[in-house]
Amino acid sequence: MGRINVLDPITANAIKAGEVIERPVSVVKELFDNSADAGASVVRIEFTSGGIGMIRVSDNGIGMDREDAEKCFLIHATSKLKDINDIYNLSTQGFRGEALASIAACADVTLVTKLTGADVGTRVTYEDGKLTYIGDGACDCGTTVEVRSLFKNIPARYKFLKKDSTEGMYICQLVEKLAMINPHISVKLVKDGKLILSTPGNGELLDTIYSIYGKDTAESLKLLSYQNEKYRISGYVGKPSFVRGNRGMQCIFVNDRPIKNQTVTAAIDEAYKNTVMKGKFPVCFLMIYCPPGTVDVNVHPQKAEVRFDNESDIFRLVYHGIRSVLFDDESAQAGFDRPAPAVIRPETNSMSHKLSSSGTSQSPAAADAKAIESSNKLLELLSAYRPDVSSMTGETSESDDVTDDQNVESDPVQIHMTEVMEESQQIPSGMSDDIRELLNSDYIGTLFATYLIFQSDGNVFFVDQHAAHERVLYERFMNRKIKDPVNPDNMEYLLVPQMIELSSSDYTFVSDNILMFKDNGYDIDLMDNRQIVLRAVPMMKGITPPARMFEQVLNDLKHDTPDKGDVWFHLIQTTACKAAVKAGDVLALKEINELIEQMSVLEDPYHCAHGRPTFFKFSRTDLERRFKRIV
Repeated sequence: MGRINVLDPITANAIKAGEVIERPVSVVKELFDNSADAGASVVRIEFTSGGIGMIRVSDNGIGMDREDAEKCFLIHATSKLKDINDIYNLSTQGFRGEALASIAACADVTLVTKLTGADVGTRVTYEDGKLTYIGDGACDCGTTVEVRSLFKNIPARYKFLKKDSTEGMYICQLVEKLAMINPHISVKLVKDGKLILSTPGNGELLDTIYSIYGKDTAESLKLLSYQNEKYRISGYVGKPSFVRGNRGMQCIFVNDRPIKNQTVTAAIDEAYKNTVMKGKFPVCFLMIYCPPGTVDVNVHPQKAEVRFDNESDIFRLVYHGIRSVLFDDESAQAGFDRPAPAVIRPETNSMSHKLSSSGTSQSPAAADAKAIESSNKLLELLSAYRPDVSSMTGETSESDDVTDDQNVESDPVQIHMTEVMEESQQIPSGMSDDIRELLNSDYIGTLFATYLIFQSDGNVFFVDQHAAHERVLYERFMNRKIKDPVNPDNMEYLLVPQMIELSSSDYTFVSDNILMFKDNGYDIDLMDNRQIVLRAVPMMKGITPPARMFEQVLNDLKHDTPDKGDVWFHLIQTTACKAAVKAGDVLALKEINELIEQMSVLEDPYHCAHGRPTFFKFSRTDLERRFKRIV
């Protein structure tokens, strides 16, 4: 019938390239793996236009002769395997022999290589998937591969790429991980002609982490070294107080290969359980080593996932390895900070009364002593790993014995609440009945230090203090922006400009979007060595340390990059969320009343900036039906 066609090699390779080469960062990964497998001690990675314009990876490895240089572009040509049995005893990063063939099928590629000890090198050029030149080439020992016009032959794939700045950020994030896997390799990353990352290559993982993430991160880590009868894990884990808003700094490697694995992630979460805040994630750099035959790396085109022969053993390895650092006495003596246990005075301990009346034969004194001991043990665990409030607010914590009025005066969050509510606005006559009723309701109390309870004649209102305050700030910031979009009154200059050290990926994102940040209230100067100077911030009035606020906003923008026209909207939305009072913040009665008054004049008092409800209303009739008083 003639309906089945055998595809020509160029078409077949182009289709195959769609699996192996997903985006520019995939090219960098494959070329770096080849350099590492070639025994390089120095690898230089250069790219322009997010890697779409040009990617060049140079190394000082063993190089290739002319025969190997020509064969390396053939599909499934590899020096890593001879038969299927070798795949279960891999000691190299690459093994399929698909990388160069796939890259050549979707870009213009030039390879220049020289074998160690050879007099002359070899130059190989591919264009449109076809070999166009092979001959002598002048170069140093090692290999350089240059890739240009990525996906020019695959417009469907090119169409789905993100902005150059985002693709460049992906490359920087990957190179950071590759540098950590290979601390013996000096990795240099050059973006648009500017060196943004350089690791020492001295074989020390902590020195590599220091060069990537900076001093603060390196000093917040503790060495991990643990093994059981079958597996081994090493690396560094962060203190429970050193957390991030996502898993971006949870780096997992299996046999020196960066991977993603739900079992390992679950073990990390379980090991840190009850020691970090909800919604926060600890920092860790974990190197897992498995014997040959116990892990399969050939389950994902980009080799980003692996399959273990026994997932439960890996879970226990990671869990007990991290716990041995967090809770082992020797680790604590080695410098893992642990606050002294809190002391509960017998006269203030209400648990003793409950225990003495429970029907046991213990004397009141014995019951008191036992209750105090139990409470102290519990508080020791809680106080040892509760979030560092002083680091988040920028203020030292006050004694627990202060009054409510003293708390208001000393708490910067509450001070900001009072400042924000000072601006009086005339209540419009057209407000909704629900808001009018809420405004005239009586404050009853606060539930879970988060939900404000109000009662009217026939209804009960539950107000989310964070969502409500977020909406107040959001509309306030929006009004300022709309009032003067060219020069909005949304910038506050810092008395002392703050120097912030960023990772290469964060620095890349900020430098690529520097005008966007400046247009929306951030005055930033780019410095050398991945440092920036923060001179002004938008509309914050001292609620949170400016450096911390900027890092939070940067993190949100990086992982949810908005369309160009919505950048300022997203920035205001995020700033309002980060600046609002949080669940658990204790508000004074005056601040609560002022918050409700501010809600009454909002354009949309029913939703926060992200669309969550700000309050719920329950009628007395609903409650009576629930309790079967009426049917």
